[in-house]
Amino acid sequence: MVTKVSIWLTLEPLLYSRPKHLAEISRELKKPHTTVRKQLKIFEKKGLIQKERIGKQTFYKLKKIPLIIDYLAMVEKEKLIEKCEKELVLKEIVEFLHNFDNTILIFGSAVDSVKEARDIDLLVIGRFNKREIELLGEKLNVRFHLINVRNLKEINESLKQEIRNKHLIINNAEALIKWLIS
Repeated sequence: MVTKVSIWLTLEPLLYSRPKHLAEISRELKKPHTTVRKQLKIFEKKGLIQKERIGKQTFYKLKKIPLIIDYLAMVEKEKLIEKCEKELVLKEIVEFLHNFDNTILIFGSAVDSVKEARDIDLLVIGRFNKREIELLGEKLNVRFHLINVRNLKEINESLKQEIRNKHLIINNAEALIKWLIS
């Protein structure tokens, strides 16, 4: 199933960022220009992205359309699934966190590798039993850096930018995406 929708990850470099050149997108995805160009053309036909020519260079950006939140949620979920398939400890953490109704995401260096990260930065919105996370950390032999706030408005702009740069959304993707693009 994942291979059928893997094209959606082509949009990842355009999430929450400025317009980007094809070479930059290809480099971030570690895919050949021709492959990325074909995939971007598909998204352009769907009306999700637009090309912008500046001189001889072409830049791509996401269009602000009503359904963009739904498309971005698919990209975020696919990114999460792909990372969980590669790292079993992350998969166990995500499965545990899915038991909660809170809005939750992981951000920072753990997004690249849970194994190599000093700690796992975890943002949890709403009331939450911190002891359960401590117990999970002990069980998996990982350290969590937990940021627990009542609502997303409590997060300052510099932390929001850090989250925007590197994150994995665990629960409540639509709400977090709306916040990240605002």
